[in-house]
Amino acid sequence: MNRPLWLLASLVLLFSSTVSWAGEQPLICFGTEPFWSLDLAEPGTARFSTPDSAPAEYLGAASPLAARAETVWRGRAAAADGGELVAFLREGPCSDGMSDAVHPTSVNLSLPDGRHLGGCCRVPVAPAAASAALENATWRLTGLPSLELPSAADREAVTVRLVEGRVTGFSGCNQLMGSYTLDGETLVLGELAGTMMACPEPARSIEGQFLGAFSGTMRVVVEGDHLTLVPESGGGPLLFEREAPPRLEGVRWEVTGYNNGRQAVVGPITGSRLTLEFQDGRVSGDSGCNRFHGSFTVDGNGLTIGPLATTRMACDDETMAQEQQFLAAIASAATWDLVRGSLDIHRADGERALWAVPVNE
Repeated sequence: MNRPLWLLASLVLLFSSTVSWAGEQPLICFGTEPFWSLDLAEPGTARFSTPDSAPAEYLGAASPLAARAETVWRGRAAAADGGELVAFLREGPCSDGMSDAVHPTSVNLSLPDGRHLGGCCRVPVAPAAASAALENATWRLTGLPSLELPSAADREAVTVRLVEGRVTGFSGCNQLMGSYTLDGETLVLGELAGTMMACPEPARSIEGQFLGAFSGTMRVVVEGDHLTLVPESGGGPLLFEREAPPRLEGVRWEVTGYNNGRQAVVGPITGSRLTLEFQDGRVSGDSGCNRFHGSFTVDGNGLTIGPLATTRMACDDETMAQEQQFLAAIASAATWDLVRGSLDIHRADGERALWAVPVNE
């Protein structure tokens, strides 16, 4: 080999070693308008799919294109006469155009039917990591195709929460509940149920379209505080943003309903006011006749209150009876949650202990 050719070969080898090869790691690539997905998670195999078609499998391999600082994945369809798929992968920030998420790799895709598609790629998340990223958080809907949604400050904003196989939330007009299973990046929703309130527009339309889209099997993508659910049955993605963790402490709560100990949640009697406030392990408030105080502990959504003590004022019999029932309801607390900004406390048997709203003073 003469010197110029030897030098050229050395430079190519040196440059190749400094180019990061995207094909060395598993990737999930996707795009919008139209929506499609390319699964490169298994070496030697690519699966291309759209919401309207079954996945097509290709067998091939990736190799570096040093001169272009890219990786090319090239393969032929596993099915006879399926043609060739070629994906050009380039590392660098990529925006999916649907959210604020930035992905590590961009892709240009050539399909056997002559179509050329562009999109982004992300590194697939391990099942345990996917579960940790998705569950035990409240997600607010920020995007649904062709639908204008309430702002984050609006009490009618659509929210969902997934915890240990149970999904709960607010669908725009009613509370929703149901079951789900999570297998890696695949979310399968069971049949959902909800309350039966009637609402005016646009809440009714928002709820109808959301419940129509939030069903069946969905692909899950979590990027920081952004969640994208892509329905397997077709249609556009549902975009969510993680809400700040619910805050129990530092808020003065006014009770609008409490358990009277006879399997009924009742409102305060006319002219009385029931309040409570949590701060630094101490709970205090107004029980209608007296002030009360005591201790509390929180473990996740678990809540333990008591023992409680009160001042010694005497009031009429109705007010004193309410006070006893209210204090018993507080002491029965087992779990807490924030539902559309309101405090929802339940007993260990699942019955509601009390419902309270923040006081704006």
